[in-house]
Amino acid sequence: MTEDRLRRVEQKIDSLQEAVISLARVEERITTIFSRQTKIEERVNSMDEKLSRIHPAIAFAERLFWIAVVAYFSVGDKL
Repeated sequence: MTEDRLRRVEQKIDSLQEAVISLARVEERITTIFSRQTKIEERVNSMDEKLSRIHPAIAFAERLFWIAVVAYFSVGDKL
């Protein structure tokens, strides 16, 4: 009777040990994912800052492009 009970207690302890190991692995994966996410957020923020600095120049170049296109077709129609 006591050996059977001891065996069941050992099995429960073994299953608890496996569960703790699984939880530790999951926690490690989550930590890795959050670390990667933080790095990605930093890169996105860096790109956003660069785009904010470049935006006025691009907007000006786009306007010049459309002015040139309109001017070309306006002069082309009169010739």
